[in-house]
Amino acid sequence: MKSVPFSILLASAILGICFIIGCIILTTHERNSELTQAVEQVVPNDKVLLTMQETAEYLSMTEEQVMSIIKAEQGSFTVSGFFDGKMFSFIKVQDQFFVSRVELDLWVQEASASHRRYINGLMQ
Repeated sequence: MKSVPFSILLASAILGICFIIGCIILTTHERNSELTQAVEQVVPNDKVLLTMQETAEYLSMTEEQVMSIIKAEQGSFTVSGFFDGKMFSFIKVQDQFFVSRVELDLWVQEASASHRRYINGLMQ
């Protein structure tokens, strides 16, 4: 059996270890990149108007829950002729709803501070 010089074995081991570490680094970087992109895709920070889907994701709700809030506030306003506090602001273009991010943040603060309750499509 032919003897392999120690330096070649050492070089091979170092090369193998470097290859494994490189793969781990690339995999970790790729995962972090995917997570960052996923967060940015949910609701980009530079958008002024959000779609209904983006609004729901931003609020951690479903689109149905957001629409229920809009309908409840509109119903309350229609019945009484006034609305106490800030209503959920939106723009309707044809059949699509758009929501201002700034107005949405203000609405969340006001609705939270006044402990609003929306149950079965009605304001309580």
